[in-house]
Amino acid sequence: MTSRSSHPFCSTHSTSTYPPTAADFAYRKVLRQAVAAICKQAGFEIIESSILELLTHMISSYILEMGVVTRQFTELAGRTISTPSDVVMALIDLGIAVTELPDFLAKCRSQGSLVIAQPKVQAPPATPIPLRVGNARPHHPHIPDSLPPFPDPHTYIRTEISGDPELTYEKVRESSAQLKRNSEASLRDFMLRSHPSSSVFSSFEQRIRHEARLIVEKSAMQQNARLMARQTERLNDELRKDRDEGMPDLFESNAEKSVPLEEESVTNEHVADILAENLFVLNETENSLLRKRLPSLCQIIEPSLDNSPYLGALLCEELNDEGTEVPTSPPPTHAHSHANNEGGPGGEEAPSEENPYLRRPRMPLHDDDHMEM
Repeated sequence: MTSRSSHPFCSTHSTSTYPPTAADFAYRKVLRQAVAAICKQAGFEIIESSILELLTHMISSYILEMGVVTRQFTELAGRTISTPSDVVMALIDLGIAVTELPDFLAKCRSQGSLVIAQPKVQAPPATPIPLRVGNARPHHPHIPDSLPPFPDPHTYIRTEISGDPELTYEKVRESSAQLKRNSEASLRDFMLRSHPSSSVFSSFEQRIRHEARLIVEKSAMQQNARLMARQTERLNDELRKDRDEGMPDLFESNAEKSVPLEEESVTNEHVADILAENLFVLNETENSLLRKRLPSLCQIIEPSLDNSPYLGALLCEELNDEGTEVPTSPPPTHAHSHANNEGGPGGEEAPSEENPYLRRPRMPLHDDDHMEM
């Protein structure tokens, strides 16, 4: 008489006709919590996962069967909405003693019952809005609305450039002076970064460097703390999901309140801010903090010994190339007589005073005998 449903969770059959939805998982979770609460009230302290799953499946099938029978009695009476009498007739048809239900309800009220926590409703993820410049033009009447909208107007519409540069004498002089100052500052910064230097105010520099080092260490500790908090939060979310999929919570105290959606959104925004800070914001370094308080004008570049500075300037590009051998600077030359060089100990030749960076010109050799013939 009764027909069986093909619901994946509530049917006694093993086959299913459609995949479960989010509502089915929420229903299954609450039902497992109810079964665990009934087992705890019956005096059980521990229950195996397979037994809990079996009891949940049995109760789910029983509830579904009772609903099907109730619907049949409702349709048999010519109604579309079920009444309590239809439910009572369904219980009698399933073989339940209806006369014992009042005593069971009175017993539950006297002993009390466990409270099952309401399932948390997760807010749908916010769809990121693409960055657009201006308003897109609407479609023409002959273009269906199913097609994507037009791109930004500035990408395919010609727009005139307004605001011509001011070419007055004062503005040109001001721009030239600003460009000169920027060039000088860039050159000073480059020389300070590529050459050793010393400060005019050494004690002041040491104090500022110590403060900058403390600031950098504190910033690194704060960043690590934020990353650890984010990792802990993600781990707690994974554990919470595993706990929801595994053994259910039996009850939840009244003092424990659910987390509002606003707090979850604030947490998500905080995580997004940390990611944006790590990706798009450059962290302060010790030298950058030092340069903010101690200008580059207070630094003196230490002199370096170079016997041939003009050659170093010519070879600066070759020294930066990868794989090139850096020639050593020639040793300092001293004036020695030809006699002293020949009379050296062991007949050693004196070091050549030729430039090692230059090559000798290749001159053709002439054979005197061949020339005479």
